[in-house]
Amino acid sequence: MTIPIKSTWEHGQAYFDQGLGQLHGFWYYEAERSFRQIAAHDPKCAMAYWGMAMANWENPERAKSFIEKANALTENASKHGQAYIATQAKYLDGKPSDEKARRQKMLRDLENLIHNFPDDIEAKAFLVVRIWQFSSKSPQIPIGSHEAVDALLQQIIAKEPMHPAHHYRIHLWDNRKAERAIDSAAKLAFTGPGIAHMWHMPGHIYSKLHRYEDAAWHQQASARVDHAHMLKHRLLPDQIHNYAHNNEWLSRNWMNLGNRTAALEMAKSLLANPRHPKLNTVEGKAHSYRYGRMRLINILEKFELWDESLDLTASEWLEPIEKPEYEIPRLRLIGLAHFELGRKKDLEQVLAGLDTRSKVAKEDQEKVQSEAKAKAEKEKKKPDEIEKIVKESGKKAGQQIDKIKKIQAELEGCLAALNGDKDAALKALAKSTRPKHATALEYISLGDLEKADSLSAAEVTGDKRRALPLAARIEVLHHLGKPEEARKCFDRLRKVSSQIDLDALPFARLLPIARSMGFPDDWTQPYVSPSDFGERPDVNTLGPIHWEPPSAPSFTLPDQKKLPVSLENYNGKPLVLIFYLGYGCLHCSEQLNAIAERTDDFKAAGLPVLAISTDSVAELAKSQENYSADGKSFPFPLVADPEKTSFKAYGAHDDFEEDALHGTFLLDPKGRILWSDISADPFMDLDFLIKESHRLLRLHAED
Repeated sequence: MTIPIKSTWEHGQAYFDQGLGQLHGFWYYEAERSFRQIAAHDPKCAMAYWGMAMANWENPERAKSFIEKANALTENASKHGQAYIATQAKYLDGKPSDEKARRQKMLRDLENLIHNFPDDIEAKAFLVVRIWQFSSKSPQIPIGSHEAVDALLQQIIAKEPMHPAHHYRIHLWDNRKAERAIDSAAKLAFTGPGIAHMWHMPGHIYSKLHRYEDAAWHQQASARVDHAHMLKHRLLPDQIHNYAHNNEWLSRNWMNLGNRTAALEMAKSLLANPRHPKLNTVEGKAHSYRYGRMRLINILEKFELWDESLDLTASEWLEPIEKPEYEIPRLRLIGLAHFELGRKKDLEQVLAGLDTRSKVAKEDQEKVQSEAKAKAEKEKKKPDEIEKIVKESGKKAGQQIDKIKKIQAELEGCLAALNGDKDAALKALAKSTRPKHATALEYISLGDLEKADSLSAAEVTGDKRRALPLAARIEVLHHLGKPEEARKCFDRLRKVSSQIDLDALPFARLLPIARSMGFPDDWTQPYVSPSDFGERPDVNTLGPIHWEPPSAPSFTLPDQKKLPVSLENYNGKPLVLIFYLGYGCLHCSEQLNAIAERTDDFKAAGLPVLAISTDSVAELAKSQENYSADGKSFPFPLVADPEKTSFKAYGAHDDFEEDALHGTFLLDPKGRILWSDISADPFMDLDFLIKESHRLLRLHAED
């Protein structure tokens, strides 16, 4: 895996090849760092800037600035390198409105590059990934022949069997015919073992083939590689590409395997991760907080953890959230728990709360529509335009109203069941949003065996191997008096039972059935790795399964009186650590003064503050003069680090630009970093910082 480059730095080619591997693994941040290392030692290396442009595939404006630099230095690249630079430059030198034409031109340019340099398998790899990428995002260029693209991949693999293009082969066949990429799934991780995404991608293939043990193994490996990287580089989880996606899917696959404990722990781990207003919020599409909340609610319901549901919804794990889209699933879980525990009055209270929410949502919808109508009329829109505007303005609220109505209908059916109204319960159950296998068991309790049979059968047809639907099917068949079919289904369940928690209620109920069939009380069977899975290391050697706070680097720095201040001075206490850029930075002034004004709040929260400056000791006095009001000293120490040693140690430093960065860190009493923000701007949301510090310090108090 290489593209020969011209570089005056002796390590230039090695770093370039490393960057190529990172590009193939979609590890764009680290790829740019690799290419930047070359540019730092050899500023005239054109291909270093090409690499930086490639590493910003998802950031075209930034990529364009790098490719322009590469273009200006093409005399320092070979003919081969110039072809790569020209191909990327032509693609980026265009308008977004011409995107489809630009994409088609890039594919042709890559083909020409292959024609001119037929031994270059990297060009073939980039052609394959662009074909796939251009087919998956608008404006799409559909793949004309998957077989033709696979043939191109086979040329790469024939020359270099462990090329990371196995990654692209998985993407190619993932949604078309997953079994075609089995051999690539077995090899991919070893083409880039330091890249968590390369451990993750085989999980796509194994999940599609219902091989949940194999999928979970790879997703667990990915999580561990990610966590090891975070520990080493002191990163927060949601700073990592695809991190939350991998781990929520891992939680799902553990659920598919009946591994209640591991699934629950992973969901709570996602919820426990440090939160950040930009990196990890409940509204973030692929953030830990959102995924963890969704998955925890899902697991509690599917494993019938009703007491735990009520406990967790009354705690910070599943705290109330004002926005209906996040709160309604929580209320539904509470309602289901009360139903399953036979708490009729509590269920009625949940329904009353939902009714109030529905009325408020309707009022909000009417208000928004009224305002939209008034505005449209003022702008003298046509009647049909006004009607369309009004309808569109109320769409979001209408969706929430519809969702509330569905949940109300479901829970009203539950209440009817508790009241003994079988007909009403059955009518509501037909529209239930619960999983089909769980709904089948409800039909059993209401006496509709025929409906229970058809629903549970649909969940286990073909090669489906999910433990919970199989367990429910066994129960249904047992109630139907079909022992032979129940035994066959039990045999299927046992084949995928290696991780089942036997004390989980859906499986504990199977114990008398298992005994009647002559199975032992522990009827699970060990997992046998398929021959096509390949050799795998012990996953425990790859890193921790959950995020762990890294140790904070030690330091001893002088204050303005030249007295030493050490991190060890704060042993046994939490600490808010601020890195600021000296007395000349007005943004730093705003942050330090804002913290000083909130001294009582930080003290009440038990949060000492220490600020580290790029100033010299002599300049710290100027900080006091410039930053403090009425000549008062700051209510927290300022220390000097003009060499920026601690800035570099904590990562609050741009090593390529040689500039210090603003940094805000929360350290726990054991000297571990629980939270951080590193940016060109200081962190100013102090309410968030104090609240999140409370949460994280509680969660990690017993670590």
